[in-house]
Amino acid sequence: MKPAAALAACLMIGGCATAARPAFAPAPVEGYLGSAAVTAMAAEFSPSPVDMRAEQSVFDSVEPGTDRWWLAIAQAELRPPEAAQHFDCVLGARLAEVPRPALTRLMNRLLIDSASVAAALAERAPRRRPVAEQPDLQPCVRMDESVRNSPSWPAGGAVAGAAYGEMFAALVPDQAEAARRRGRDIGDSRALCRVNWQADVVDGLQIGRAVYERAAATPAFATDLEAAREEVAAARAEGLTSPGCAAERRALAVRPDAG
Repeated sequence: MKPAAALAACLMIGGCATAARPAFAPAPVEGYLGSAAVTAMAAEFSPSPVDMRAEQSVFDSVEPGTDRWWLAIAQAELRPPEAAQHFDCVLGARLAEVPRPALTRLMNRLLIDSASVAAALAERAPRRRPVAEQPDLQPCVRMDESVRNSPSWPAGGAVAGAAYGEMFAALVPDQAEAARRRGRDIGDSRALCRVNWQADVVDGLQIGRAVYERAAATPAFATDLEAAREEVAAARAEGLTSPGCAAERRALAVRPDAG
């Protein structure tokens, strides 16, 4: 399999999502943000310019089949409960080992908000994906023509990753910075996977933090957060750790190189 046994079988999370699917497929619950809030946020951001030389440096910094490549494949899964496992090594827990409905609900609602804001922004300022501009680029996931030609800005994975990072920072304050860094790693994976420009990722991370801030200000959020906090504390008390953490640390030693 190699390298690192295909990143410890994609970090022992039951395989890697390589098939193309919509960027977001959250469960059918409501987000925290109403349509007016989403529309307002869509007017607040504009796409950063793409520096083609810097972007090519990012693409060249990770080769297909390397540990970081496999991690990017694993981090393409944004839907809870599976997406919670991206934070296992940060928290020293196995978050998806047993059902944690409050955490799943919180993540689903943030994912819906992230998807809604990203879609509104993409409609206002569409930009072609790297794999559409450069057909010879190999993405880390299979993409049909509709996905390949869908908007690149903002990077939806970065929006969700940053929102999740802020969420876990609030849930586990003693690991706040590590949680935020993991959110950034999820975003970086989209550029290393060559499905978004790094400029789209940088913007997406900023947007994701703003999505979290707006969601956290809603009346329903505090109740959901507290219920999820209890579940995360219980998960950490179980004493289980992911066998994929060593492979993950090796993979994350590689950072995007923007030249």
